[in-house]
Amino acid sequence: MKQIDLPAQKEILWHRLRGDLISLVPWFADSSQLLCPACCRPIGYDDFSVEHVIPKQALSCDPVPVRQAVSQNERSGLTLLCKKPLVINGKRVPGSGCNSWKGKHFDSYLRDLLTADFRTRSLSTRHQVALYTAGYLALFRQFGFQITLSAAGLLSRRQFFFPNTFLKEVPLNCQMVLTGQARTEFNEEEKNYWSEPFGIQIDGSTALIVLRNMGFRVPLSRDPRQPFARLLPYVPSRLSFRPDLTTIFE
Repeated sequence: MKQIDLPAQKEILWHRLRGDLISLVPWFADSSQLLCPACCRPIGYDDFSVEHVIPKQALSCDPVPVRQAVSQNERSGLTLLCKKPLVINGKRVPGSGCNSWKGKHFDSYLRDLLTADFRTRSLSTRHQVALYTAGYLALFRQFGFQITLSAAGLLSRRQFFFPNTFLKEVPLNCQMVLTGQARTEFNEEEKNYWSEPFGIQIDGSTALIVLRNMGFRVPLSRDPRQPFARLLPYVPSRLSFRPDLTTIFE
């Protein structure tokens, strides 16, 4: 099954993410912009594109029965990333914004991971950072801008632009990958293995994320399942949510 109606998916994602952002940062209601979850620039609708968290080039390696039974969109997990060119230190970066950055620096490594035989294959730091980045986008996909606008979210956004090495602030337990034997056949009882790319479990200050046969962690500032207090006249400072709107690059 091929990807299904990406233009409609873009509009659906746009309105859902706009509603989520406005609920956290109300002044965005007066604009027609959305924050990119990677660079955090406020950008209009036309400068976003649908992003497959698990790249299409990796999905093309799935067994034929899987490709026939589960759509590409389901197997990849969709979100939005900007396609507005990045400018770093006054110089324009070739490509289409964070979408191209992810494609250039991470997508081929994610494909390697999904097709690797870990009994004979060792992982490079680039593989691990690629997996970490996919995990961050998976958290954003499920929990929205509360992930992006937290201190841990800022750390993950910074890590997105350092593909070759982990930043020293990234916890050591988020720099490890546990692997098992990959499944190679499709059956209806185990369809979720293919149709929902990420399993997420909140474990204290980290999220334990499972991508098929790989497990790893991404840092969190708070439990994203817990609601924010919205009706109190004030919130104790240690519990308040202060959105971090730091833009990584112009």
